[in-house]
Amino acid sequence: MAGLVKSIIVTFLSGIFFSFLLHILNQKIYAIFDSIQRDLNKLCNINRRILNFICYLSAILISVLFRIILNFNDVIQAFILGFLLAIIDTCFRNNIIENSINNKN
Repeated sequence: MAGLVKSIIVTFLSGIFFSFLLHILNQKIYAIFDSIQRDLNKLCNINRRILNFICYLSAILISVLFRIILNFNDVIQAFILGFLLAIIDTCFRNNIIENSINNKN
């Protein structure tokens, strides 16, 4: 049970860290996700939700497969999962940093 709590905390913290980093890269420096965000905004809500669900499921499966194949421990798996979830959130404009900044303005 302690391993699960540790994994959840590491996933959350790495997700926030990578969300912040990806927000800076996207908004201030390179705009690397603009084309993906533009294409995803053209989709209707149902298709966006289905694709978002598939991406989340794929991220979980990728992190589990990395753990099994490469024999990673819980912390590294949670760190990878946080990174993948941050990329998905940035692509779908669900980034916690971006949303908090937009709500201030």
